[in-house]
Amino acid sequence: MLDKLNIVIPMKAPSRAKQRLMGVLNISQREALALSLYRQTLRFFAQHYPQVNCLVVTNSLKIADIASSFGASPLIERQAKGLNAAVELATHWSLKLGYQFQMVVPADIAKLNCCEIDALFQAVQAGNQVVIARAKDLGTNALITTPPNAIEFQYGSQSALAHVQQAHINGLKVEVLDLRDLSQDIDLPKDLIKAFPDYPNKEYCYE
Repeated sequence: MLDKLNIVIPMKAPSRAKQRLMGVLNISQREALALSLYRQTLRFFAQHYPQVNCLVVTNSLKIADIASSFGASPLIERQAKGLNAAVELATHWSLKLGYQFQMVVPADIAKLNCCEIDALFQAVQAGNQVVIARAKDLGTNALITTPPNAIEFQYGSQSALAHVQQAHINGLKVEVLDLRDLSQDIDLPKDLIKAFPDYPNKEYCYE
């Protein structure tokens, strides 16, 4: 299935990223963190799944240039309209290029590992048309849809529940996985401290 899979990584402009860390990081630190996690995500898929296409959807030319440097395909939004709109735009791209499977992954997972990604692929191969890696706050930290437009995207508060509901409405087989690392994105100060245990006693440059 991997040659028929498109991995979608939505990414904001660095200046708009990690707003919920405003109380503990200044703007340059937030930008550095967002860019480091983004590069880490691109590097992971380039190294471990080089046969899979990665598509970065963004309204930032800087982010698009970084995507190209890792061999990913950049897709520029003319205007940022939120995560659901960005994923919809990427989905149209996936369908246009004939991809049968699409996996949406955020660029802020503290640690990615192959075992968890492979578990998602195995759930698809078992016949599930929608596979969700649930976030610690009941959000969606990875979403595979077969075909790419199998459901209406419902990113936001407790989106994993909303995506399950969409799958059921459409009569699709769905599996939800609780995976240790994939559940841990960095949104809040407590997430940052968990990912970097000696924060704030160490000055991180994130690169």
